[in-house]
Amino acid sequence: MKKKGLLGGITLGIIILLVLFCMIICIERVPVGYEAVVYNMNGGVNGETLSQGWHIVAPTKKIKLFTVGNEQLVLTKDKREGSKGNDSFRVSTSDDATIAISFQMSYRFNSENLVDTFKKFKGMSGEDIVDNRVRAVMKSKVSEVTTNYSLMDIYSGNRAEINDKITDYLNDEFSKKYGMEVLDASIIDVHPDKQLKQTINNRVEALQKKQQAQAEQETAKVEAQTALIKAQNEAEIAITKAKAEAEANKLKAASITPELIQMKEAEARLKHGWVTVQGAGAIVTK
Repeated sequence: MKKKGLLGGITLGIIILLVLFCMIICIERVPVGYEAVVYNMNGGVNGETLSQGWHIVAPTKKIKLFTVGNEQLVLTKDKREGSKGNDSFRVSTSDDATIAISFQMSYRFNSENLVDTFKKFKGMSGEDIVDNRVRAVMKSKVSEVTTNYSLMDIYSGNRAEINDKITDYLNDEFSKKYGMEVLDASIIDVHPDKQLKQTINNRVEALQKKQQAQAEQETAKVEAQTALIKAQNEAEIAITKAKAEAEANKLKAASITPELIQMKEAEARLKHGWVTVQGAGAIVTK
């Protein structure tokens, strides 16, 4: 009896250990910000997904993780900035130049389309899709946008506008191809080589000279307009003055009558003797 009891205890212990082992190997953890697609060992998918947390998954099934929280893909020249190494890449411009840029993209997978995305890419996880598909395609897509802008636009222009265009374009493209939502995409730095740097400096210098010439032309234009206005004002003043003098002379001439002349003669004779008055003046003769 004791022997049977011992065997029974051992068997029970083995069973418990087996159950615990099965539970351990069947427990899967979905990290915060992720969802998982559950698939069968033979590759079949029944449409099941798991949210973040701990889950018991049958031994015949596995999971693939997809980020549904905000994730960043960083491609920079210096690994200290977040990239794994020198992951900067070159893009084209509207003036037939190319320039190396550092770039980052915030994204997440659409949780409603995870199963379809998993099937489309034959069992790849979200990380695999980003590393093996998105990275390479993203570079060419960014360049498709930058070809609408000049070298100077990208180097020192309104980069916020360019980044908005890139974000919208990538979001439209990647939502269709990868079931991914692009939240933000940005050129965060540019890296011209020595020759391109000299070209940029030459263009900056030429632009500064052009702006200076435009400013000088504008100043000359304003000065000419001021001189013209001054001359017009002086001419108007002269015309007004001449009109006033003419009008005064006219009034003065109209005021000299024969009666006035006779009166002046009479006044002068009384005072000075014989006087001859001609016009408004007088000649005294004695």
